[in-house]
Amino acid sequence: MKHSAIALGVLIGCAVLAGNVTAATAVSGQQQRRSDLIVEIVEKWGGHVERAYSRPAASWSKDMVPLLMAVPVETLQRAANAGSFDEMNSTLLVKASAPAPALPRAGLKRPTVSGGSAAVAAKAEDGTQALGDATTDLVYVPVTPCRIFDTRLVGDTIAANSVRNFDVLSITDFSTQGGAVGDCNGVGGVGGFAAAVINFTAVLPDAAGYITAYPFGAPQPLAATVNYVAGDIRGNLSVIKVDPTPATNDISIYTFAQTHVVGDIVGYFIRPQATALQCTTTFVTQTVAANDIFDIDIPDCPVSYAVTGAGCRTPGFNEASWAINGLFSNGPTAATYCSGQNVTAGTITVEGTAQCCRVPGR
Repeated sequence: MKHSAIALGVLIGCAVLAGNVTAATAVSGQQQRRSDLIVEIVEKWGGHVERAYSRPAASWSKDMVPLLMAVPVETLQRAANAGSFDEMNSTLLVKASAPAPALPRAGLKRPTVSGGSAAVAAKAEDGTQALGDATTDLVYVPVTPCRIFDTRLVGDTIAANSVRNFDVLSITDFSTQGGAVGDCNGVGGVGGFAAAVINFTAVLPDAAGYITAYPFGAPQPLAATVNYVAGDIRGNLSVIKVDPTPATNDISIYTFAQTHVVGDIVGYFIRPQATALQCTTTFVTQTVAANDIFDIDIPDCPVSYAVTGAGCRTPGFNEASWAINGLFSNGPTAATYCSGQNVTAGTITVEGTAQCCRVPGR
């Protein structure tokens, strides 16, 4: 089998990580399978990385070696079979392992960050707080999951005890920060949403710790977004407020230990938008004999609609003496019916209608 220089470099890296440091050391069938799959992946997507992210394929493949060696061979096989770069990348982040063990409450301290103070590294995962007052009535918009940043492709690992900022709003091409090529089907052009729902994944941190995501420019909160252990691939879905100002960056990510971080957006919350009422009507017609008293119910509104008005009439003029014409207060609700008496010597037609409306949302 002939391999490119990139693939051979990757194989050497794999051999070192596996402890096979001499050419004379025999490799097992499982190791050979892993090596072949890794070569297949880097040869298949190295050119794409250079074109889409302007990063040398050799540099990208070298950084990928620890991850490619950490995942199960079955995961590598699925990644090699993936039909797109995004699918391959996401497949590699699915780790078949037990949940991360709880970090100790003592003995692991977060170093002081600029403007901050020391704190225990083990925190409650997803410390999302209220998005605001209930009267703001934010509207959730789900989107097809889309990668908005990936430090493995752009920016390299985030150093221990440091913060990196990312853009979420008003961005035309997420590939500039390692995400999808383009604006993630319009997400980058929405602008002005209040919070984003993002799946954050820490990839191969070099020590136990956590990451914390929060609005750009805001104080760093004390809760963790993702807790991890050394060599982990650990994700967590979190709702993150975004910076409401026109700043270039929208969210910040702090990490306790050096690690790669990947972010996939799955939805966002927008502020309420004024919309026109949706309205419909109900109608009833009935004939009334000469001098008869009538009491006719107007049909109820459809489910989720509320009555906003009602009225009754006769096709002729002054054919009835009205007791109730359309609306009548019935405690906390309004009843809709026609009540009165035919004051003619012949048969008349009574018609009743109710208007029903609802607020459609957004």
